[in-house]
Amino acid sequence: MDAFTPYLMPLVYALLVLQALDLATTLYVLRKGTGAEGNPLARKLMAWFGPELGLALPKIALAGAIWTFRASTPAWAYSLLCVMYVVIVANNLKFALRTKP
Repeated sequence: MDAFTPYLMPLVYALLVLQALDLATTLYVLRKGTGAEGNPLARKLMAWFGPELGLALPKIALAGAIWTFRASTPAWAYSLLCVMYVVIVANNLKFALRTKP
């Protein structure tokens, strides 16, 4: 049994919230002009669909996958993803606090 199993649903919810925070902070940084999207796929989608939809599409797809496979994915994997997204959101906030060059 996975040691994180009792925390599965809180981790799933935390990951979904972190996805929304990543979207919001990325859009803020892009609008403020103090950073750029680092993900090449997201950059391509932004070029095709605009920043809001281009960034939202991968988030919606990932949120759907997270929700669909929540019972079969080990909780430790969600823990690692949460840590990764905390780092991403923290990095976005670092750029959000920068002044324009």
